[in-house]
Amino acid sequence: MTELDVMKHAKSYIDQLANGIDPISGKAISPDCILNQVRLVRCLFYVSDILRQVIENGGQVVAKKRSGKKVPFQMTEEIRGVVRCLPVPVPITQFLAQFNNARDEETMKKLPPTLVTGWLVKKGFLFEKIEPDGHRKRCPTDAGRELGIFMETRQGRHGEYGVVLYDESAQQFLIDNMDTILSGSSAESGVLQEK
Repeated sequence: MTELDVMKHAKSYIDQLANGIDPISGKAISPDCILNQVRLVRCLFYVSDILRQVIENGGQVVAKKRSGKKVPFQMTEEIRGVVRCLPVPVPITQFLAQFNNARDEETMKKLPPTLVTGWLVKKGFLFEKIEPDGHRKRCPTDAGRELGIFMETRQGRHGEYGVVLYDESAQQFLIDNMDTILSGSSAESGVLQEK
């Protein structure tokens, strides 16, 4: 096994862990497992992307040069072929990480979660509320809960906090409607694909 093969194998394990799958058993990792914590998942996606770059460079670490301006995120066929529903409910940032990791980071901006959640607010699946500390929080409506968007209370360093999670059904809904979300034309056309 070459060094490049070892890198590819390691990347496949990291990708599976980042997507909530035990690479040894192939089963979904328990939602309360530390490996499903947002910070760790982001770190795993970051490491996976670094390994991807090294693998694409034949195993060589090469510093990338920054080019001109980047275009807004676009749903390409390459991205469409990589993105899939994750087997466990995840926060929107974790779900969208796979879109952002599949894009050409030299030429394309990241897909911001606020674009997706803003569209969900416009469509009536989320609503905004003001927290006691003055921060805005987006929470699922009844229609959002029917779609597979729900709140979960978690314990953090500073006490309990609520996180909005998207199950496989909600993730598929977002994949099916991503072109509409990106085009911003959903309000004019009224086109909405169902689950």
